[in-house]
Amino acid sequence: MLRRALPLALLAPLAALAQPATESDPSFRVVNNTAKVINEIYASPANQPDWGHDRLGSEVVPPGGRQIVRLPQGGTCAWDIRIVYQGAGAEERRNLNTCGLVDVVVGGGGAAPRNAPQGNPSFNLVNQGGRPIEQFYASPSSAQGWGPDRLGENTIVPPGQYQPVRLPQGECRYDLRWVFQGGDAGEKRGVNACATTNYVVK
Repeated sequence: MLRRALPLALLAPLAALAQPATESDPSFRVVNNTAKVINEIYASPANQPDWGHDRLGSEVVPPGGRQIVRLPQGGTCAWDIRIVYQGAGAEERRNLNTCGLVDVVVGGGGAAPRNAPQGNPSFNLVNQGGRPIEQFYASPSSAQGWGPDRLGENTIVPPGQYQPVRLPQGECRYDLRWVFQGGDAGEKRGVNACATTNYVVK
C-alpha cells in the first residue's frame, strides 16, 4: 500500500503510556480513545517508501479497545504509523520514536515518555451542583483538544447522582471539563485521576 499525504488537520495526536519495555523494542500498543472502530493499522520504518501490511490482520480495535502492535527489535526506533477507521477517515503520525513509548493513544495528545506516572485513571463523576451535567470531557494533560464527550449521547448526570467515567489504563494526569444544562462550564487542569475515586463537581 503506497502512502498518501494527508492534511495536517488529519494527523492524529498520539499519546500516553502503560508499562515498561526495553529501549530497543519499537513495539507499542494502540489505545482507541475515539468513538470509531479502527479497521487497519500500518507501521513502517520512517525511511521506507510504503506502508507494508495491515498489522491488525483480521482484527479490529473497538472504541475503548487496545491492541498490541509487535515490531522487530534491534532495528530502527523511528516509525511511521497510519490508522484507518471503519467507514471513512484515517490518521497518521510520522517519524515517531516508538522505542520511547509504550501506548499510542488515538483521540488526542502528544507522545508521553515511558517513565511518566501511570495507572488506572477511571473515576466516578459526582454532581453536587444544582443543575444536570450534560457533557463531560477528560483529556490527558499531554493532549491537544478535549476529545469525545465521556458521557456519550443521551446521558446526563442529574444533581445528587454520579456517573462512572472509564478511561484507558496509562497516563494519570488529566484535564477535566464539564458543561451544565444551560451552557455554563467549568474546568480543572492537571488532576491526578489515578488517585481519584470520586470527582465532585459543584
